[in-house]
Parts: sequence; C-alpha cells; structure tokens
Amino acid sequence: ARHVLVAAGGRPRRAALHGPEALTPSGRDTAELAAAGYGNPVIAEQLVLTRNTVQWHLQRIYRKLGISSRQELVALLLEVDEQT
Repeated sequence: ARHVLVAAGGRPRRAALHGPEALTPSGRDTAELAAAGYGNPVIAEQLVLTRNTVQWHLQRIYRKLGISSRQELVALLLEVDEQT
C-alpha cells in the first residue's frame, strides 16, 4: 500500500521511531544547540526561528526521547555520540 501511495504522489507518514533517530534534521540541530548550553533566544537566532518554534521543537524532542530536562538531553546525546 505504501508503494502505491508513493507512486500516486502521496506522502506517507514516517514509521514511528523513538530515540535520537526519531528526530528531524531541524530537531537534531535544536537538540544539539540546547545540549551545548545555548538558551532558546540564542538557538532561535542561530536557526532563524522564533522562540516559540524553538520551544515547540524542544517539547517534541523531549517527548520523542522520553526525557524531561536539558541535562537528560546532554547525557543522551553524549551517549549516542560515544556509540558512533
């Protein structure tokens, strides 16, 4: 069914992923800047986003990664980097 949908020009949803591989490229950029210690205003400026958009990305990132703080984000991204 997925093949037929793509052939017809449709855009099927991505498979539900969890963990760092679930992050979009924009989400990954936001997560990396947040983990590096930058605040939302600086992240917004660096990525040319509004502060609300940064906050939205961070909420989705936390949900996808199953975390609730920047400290957990730092630890998780460091762990992933060590594994690669």
